[in-house]
Amino acid sequence: MTTMRPHHVVASLLIVGAVAIAVGLAAKESAPTGHEGHTMPATTAAAKSEPGQGVRMTITGEVMDPACFLEAGAKSISPGHFQCAIDCARSGQTLAIYDRANDRIYFIAGELPGKNPNDPVINFIHQKVDVTGGVYHRSGVYGIVITKVVPHKEKG
Repeated sequence: MTTMRPHHVVASLLIVGAVAIAVGLAAKESAPTGHEGHTMPATTAAAKSEPGQGVRMTITGEVMDPACFLEAGAKSISPGHFQCAIDCARSGQTLAIYDRANDRIYFIAGELPGKNPNDPVINFIHQKVDVTGGVYHRSGVYGIVITKVVPHKEKG
């Protein structure tokens, strides 16, 4: 059994908390209430999507371990860190998609309770992929519920 280092435990707890908040907020209705409890029409992009579905998007990025990324930055997405990312994912660390072009991390959220959110991407660690799904953005945190993942093919 792999023992996580103390700094990995703290980083993992921070990430799990951020994902839990993002998923919890995403589940709530986003339409504000108006005068005397009447529902007002929502105007945000997220509110224009199906309730609870997020905004359907395709993100291009690298599958990575966000706990180590927070500690070491982009160098944690390298061949020398591959086994650590595998071990962390197998120990329960939720993986993420790093969009280098926008310097943005998308935490992966599960569609259903009890389903491992890493399942769609576990075989793509440190690889560039195109992931499609419902994207949520709450309190500065981005998350995606993945419906499709394919290896990214560079155009050229």
